[in-house]
Amino acid sequence: MICEICLKEIVIRHHIQTLFKRQTHHICERCLAKYPLIIRHSVFPIEDGLVHWTSMVKTYDDISPLAHMSMMKPFYLTYMTYHQKCIFLHFDYLSSTILTILDSMKLGDIYLLTLHENILEEENEYDI
Repeated sequence: MICEICLKEIVIRHHIQTLFKRQTHHICERCLAKYPLIIRHSVFPIEDGLVHWTSMVKTYDDISPLAHMSMMKPFYLTYMTYHQKCIFLHFDYLSSTILTILDSMKLGDIYLLTLHENILEEENEYDI
């Protein structure tokens, strides 16, 4: 496999317990150390419910969202354990217009997972 950021080949060492497991990482160890996951969780109200918003990477404009997609398993497990009655939505990027549309649809409780957070820091009020 090839790293999505530096385009170098990813070498995976197999041993007897991981011989038949499929490895789907899109980022090498060096790039993961350079661009670590910055996890941010927010909860805010919308009409008829709450949005549990988890953002995996705060702001890295120069990398592909595909690089961190293989790191999403813990977030799926969190959803399955604690938020099963919520609607699960996944976006690469989130904007305030998407939040406004989700608010107007009145879907109830939403568990929202995004790969990148591109809502500006000045934009603390979401006009929902």
